Amino acid sequence: MGKPDINAIRATIAREMEAKGFSGRKLSVVAGVSQSTVKDVLNRTDNPGIGTLHKIAEALQIPFEAISGVEAVPLLGEIGAGGAIAYFRDEHEFETVPRPPLAPGPMMALEVKGESMLPKYEPGDVVYIRRDHEGILPQYLGKYCAIHLSDGGTYLKVLAKGSQLGRYTLRSLNAADMENVEVIWASPVLFVMPRR
Repeated sequence: MGKPDINAIRATIAREMEAKGFSGRKLSVVAGVSQSTVKDVLNRTDNPGIGTLHKIAEALQIPFEAISGVEAVPLLGEIGAGGAIAYFRDEHEFETVPRPPLAPGPMMALEVKGESMLPKYEPGDVVYIRRDHEGILPQYLGKYCAIHLSDGGTYLKVLAKGSQLGRYTLRSLNAADMENVEVIWASPVLFVMPRR
């Protein structure tokens, strides 16, 4: 696991701000963070938080990997292949995992918890996804996806249409289906790193 180099992060942000004509105030407005947060990232804190860095990267329109100074993927939390145990880590728990081969662009990683997707996914596996939009694209149906529900749970399941309009069924490999749930977003699994 990699820890970020705060000096490299600061240098990248300052360079991008200058190149794009951003003041600290403008960056805070576009990123949706306070001016003091921008000052802290640039001058004070040694642990700016992954959520803050993601917002700044989006505001500057650069990949998260460019701002983090590491060729790695942020491990943002756990994904349930079983009960509703999924959560997103506190943004100050900045942990990364290696980038999969031949996988450019912004990605995020989630660690599998639970056994409902055995034998395909085991507890401790790390799945990689892209999160570049809300909602569900039609081509995601029938695929193994990270799926975030309106109740806050994030699951690793096969996405299927539900029997109610606008609802979906989440299929497990060896557990009961979760039928007619409200999905906020879904994203197909792009790569799996076996148990750490």
